[in-house]
Amino acid sequence: MDITKYPQFELYLLTLNLLMLKIHLIPEGCGDRCINSTIINRAYFSSFLFCSLWLEDIKHFKPIPVMELDPEERISEHKQVRNALYNFGEKRMTEELSKLAKLRKKADYDPFLDITSKEVSDAVHHMQKIFNHLKFE
Repeated sequence: MDITKYPQFELYLLTLNLLMLKIHLIPEGCGDRCINSTIINRAYFSSFLFCSLWLEDIKHFKPIPVMELDPEERISEHKQVRNALYNFGEKRMTEELSKLAKLRKKADYDPFLDITSKEVSDAVHHMQKIFNHLKFE
């Protein structure tokens, strides 16, 4: 499989470009939080979608849509993917995706909290670890 032809990889490349060009993308009068939160969001979703694709292609695992689960057994597709990575022996990738999920939650749901340059670089670093580690045959 040539992963470079997939939207997940295109989103990965977009995220790297957002980081590289971020200073030019901030609207006049705005702080850098707007672009920082977008970079973190895109780093998370490219990684989540990449992990989902890897699990489906290599391990034949596909998360069950949450609404198809019994109410008392509902677990998000995001958590299902992290659990599957862990269960298939990818503990380190589970940790990377979990760290990204935590950063994304802050970026998306806490708009008045600052996002540091370190958090942005950490998010991109976690994303790169995932993309560099999980291989398609």
